[in-house]
Amino acid sequence: MTALISPATGSGDMGPVLHRYDEPLREGRLVERQNRFVLTVDVDGAERDVFLDETGRLTTVLVEDATVHCLPAEDPDRATDFTAVAVDTGEVTVSVRAAMANDLFVTALEGGHLPAFADATVQRREPPLPDHGRTDVLLEREGREHYVEVKAVTHVEDGVGKFPDAPSERAVRHLRGLEALVEAGTPASVVFACQRPDAEVVLPFPAIDPDFADALAAAMDAGVEAHAFSLAVEPPTYRLHEPEIPVDLA
Repeated sequence: MTALISPATGSGDMGPVLHRYDEPLREGRLVERQNRFVLTVDVDGAERDVFLDETGRLTTVLVEDATVHCLPAEDPDRATDFTAVAVDTGEVTVSVRAAMANDLFVTALEGGHLPAFADATVQRREPPLPDHGRTDVLLEREGREHYVEVKAVTHVEDGVGKFPDAPSERAVRHLRGLEALVEAGTPASVVFACQRPDAEVVLPFPAIDPDFADALAAAMDAGVEAHAFSLAVEPPTYRLHEPEIPVDLA
């Protein structure tokens, strides 16, 4: 059973542990990406199907002969044998479970490890928005409701994290929803959870999704806060690497 770590957990000069897999992970060599959701990975000399919970293009992650850290499937009837947890490119290890970004944000916040949210407490996960849809986390901050949308960043080039690395109409809708909240008087933030330690700044990726870049600029101009943090991924452990890195529009 995977374990989220209690907020007090930390270790020496290294960043606090945010997540640890209790189950033994298996390592394999990346053979190919079959499609959006399935990798072929050579595990102990046999090619196995591995579920990929990350819809981005992952061009800086799924490099030739990368090592894939795999979580064995518990259901013997499942179509894939494993779930990809992280990928070691030979230079950096990257988490490839986008759905975990919300949990990592909440664990870091509740542990008091995110200075930008030092005055906030978690009220609800996946709260409904006032008009329609949902966002990721509802906080109480300075006595007011504060909505947060968390985005997982996997694409980094020369220290620059870029989001998204595939067009995302859903992400654009989320930003417009946050902008509407702020314009109606309710604070909101977008938080970029960098799934690797080598991002020094986060930018939109207009070459991939110009609509998201425009929506982020409009949201920030309206007063939506933008924050980012990064992880050090050391399977089976995820640590907080940098608690706050800048988000820029340039």
